[in-house]
Amino acid sequence: MDSLRRGVLPFILLITALFLGGCSLLPGSDPTATPTSAVRAIIPTWTPTPVPLVTDTPVPPPTPVPPTAVPATPLPAEPTPVPTDTPAPSARMTITNQTANVRSGPGTQFAVIGSVNQGMQFDVTGKNAAGDWFQFCCVNGEVGWMFSQLATVENAQLVAVTADIPVAPPTAVPAPAQPTNTPLPAAPPPPPAAADPCASIGGDGCKFRITGGPSFAGNGGSELKLQLFFIHSGIDDGQPQGSYRVVLFKNGVELPTKSCEASVTGSPNNGPLGSFNHNCKLSLDKLPDGNVAGNYSGYVIDGNHERDSRDFSFSVPDGQGEVWIRFDQG
Repeated sequence: MDSLRRGVLPFILLITALFLGGCSLLPGSDPTATPTSAVRAIIPTWTPTPVPLVTDTPVPPPTPVPPTAVPATPLPAEPTPVPTDTPAPSARMTITNQTANVRSGPGTQFAVIGSVNQGMQFDVTGKNAAGDWFQFCCVNGEVGWMFSQLATVENAQLVAVTADIPVAPPTAVPAPAQPTNTPLPAAPPPPPAAADPCASIGGDGCKFRITGGPSFAGNGGSELKLQLFFIHSGIDDGQPQGSYRVVLFKNGVELPTKSCEASVTGSPNNGPLGSFNHNCKLSLDKLPDGNVAGNYSGYVIDGNHERDSRDFSFSVPDGQGEVWIRFDQG
């Protein structure tokens, strides 16, 4: 046994030395190296790193980052339109009657200050309270009035009642109207005179005779308005003659026509009935019965108030008041 222990023990030590010596006797090792049995080699130990287990837990999606707002580039401002002046509407009157009288106030009792023709236009400046007469500008430099039925007015709703409406003259009591189918009575004879009033006149005698008219125009019978034309047809085809008037009678009563201004030589005036160079107006209080309608008679006088025509006569119809006559000494 002892011999066996002595034989086995060295073998065990050899194996141990080989193991501890890192197997220095393996092929490729240095056979000459002497193992040092006194130094034990330290073998590092390997510790495995735990690997985390993979689970099925879903990974949350990334939080979206809001886009950065890019400031909008401002558009160029549109140019501000320049306001234009819109003309204010105004009332405008257009004459529709062929001829129409213009009066100084809203009514036929006012004097006629002129006349206008169809198609003429005027600015309306006011109206009366009843709205049947319009005030407008201008005729012969004056503000006049026009009856609404003789014209049309654009934007009539803009016209206000005029504050300075003239006061109407006193109205004479009209004579009873005669039936339209009843003829006017014959004109009364003129004042007593010689059988031939021109027989005693020397020189050229009674030169003038009526060659136009009488013609009449309506003015509501507010006044008697004479527009007479004295001419000489043998000079320049009708040269106007000056310094003439008429002596006029109504119902045998002489009217104050001698106080009217005499006719004028030169360019005549133009009226609704014809040209004239003598104008004479008589209000109702100058007429014997306060009425324009009726029968008249008279004759022409010269600048010396001497007769220069034979007697003539005419009748003014009811509602009329303007009388036009042409006298010619050619």
